Amino acid sequence: MDTYNIFLEYYDKIVRWINSPLEDEVEFLNELIEMHKWKDKSKITVLETACGTSTVAKEFKKLWYNITWLDINPKMIEKAKENLDEKDLILWDMTNFDLKKTFDVILCNYNSICHLLTWQDWQKFFQMSYNHLETWWILIFDINTLFEFENITRDFAQFYNFGEDTVCLEMFKKTWYYEWLIKIFKKANDWRYDLIQETVKENSFPIEMIKKELKNKGFKVLEMIDFHFGNVNEQSERVYFVCKKR
Repeated sequence: MDTYNIFLEYYDKIVRWINSPLEDEVEFLNELIEMHKWKDKSKITVLETACGTSTVAKEFKKLWYNITWLDINPKMIEKAKENLDEKDLILWDMTNFDLKKTFDVILCNYNSICHLLTWQDWQKFFQMSYNHLETWWILIFDINTLFEFENITRDFAQFYNFGEDTVCLEMFKKTWYYEWLIKIFKKANDWRYDLIQETVKENSFPIEMIKKELKNKGFKVLEMIDFHFGNVNEQSERVYFVCKKR
């Protein structure tokens, strides 16, 4: 997957710290699992799909979870190896994997599912999650809603400064998906900057459509939570789904 090649240098600082602080995310996820766990935490097996650079997984390991990580991007996996034992890191597509075992909890956070552009791929992910989940245990994932994506396309560009480098993020609506244009102004010498550009595509689907498909796949949606405000409504921007395998 040819994304986040250059942006990877700034990825965690923007995604995991500025936009949604890591400690808040980990605390939130841990509380969700605590609410639905049936056994001692050290015995709970967790699969984090689309783990990225493994910053969340690293924190989960400190909480004594027995965790495995999966991502499709080789550069993300290489970065993740700086944080974790590589024997638990798996390079695989979250829409088509077979780990020959099941887990108590499957995570897909920081709206990583939105990198799946087609509805068919979302359906495949739900099926893979169902196949790899213990009965009565939980799948937790979050989405950026269509409302959120539409808002971002109307916003001004986002600028982030890192020393003498500047990162600019802009989102544009395409025919059936959304695209981030990432511009990195990287200091080359005293008088010159290099401009490096990447694009990252994302997509989302209506909440009711997602709920219906989860039910079709054999899940019961236990909770839907607006990460910022709690109650989900038509103007929710980021929504977490907590689903039990029946």
